[in-house]
Amino acid sequence: MSVQGVKEIQRALQAHKRGAEKAFRRNLYRAGLFLQRESQKIVPIDKNILRASANTRPEGTGFDVEVVVSYGTDYALYVHENLEARHKPGRCAKFLEKPLREKRDRIKAIAGGAE
Repeated sequence: MSVQGVKEIQRALQAHKRGAEKAFRRNLYRAGLFLQRESQKIVPIDKNILRASANTRPEGTGFDVEVVVSYGTDYALYVHENLEARHKPGRCAKFLEKPLREKRDRIKAIAGGAE
């Protein structure tokens, strides 16, 4: 007995997997960009250097991917964690953590491909 079409099925499954991996990476990246945009609304501004250093990038391949949202100045962590600092109205410390907590459901929806 022989089964015909197995190679075609394997190729179709591989193509489907590649498409799913691309969609997964794209949706995670879109969620990261959303978080970056939300954080930009509250990141403290003095000379706009910190705000301009925002970056979102995917790392990894296939389904083993993560998206890193960061600020690239050497003082970004200090500004993020300093709850005692005074900032302009509407600007605050925890400028990444705050929108991540507040917009968690929307971020999950974007990452899941629902938006």
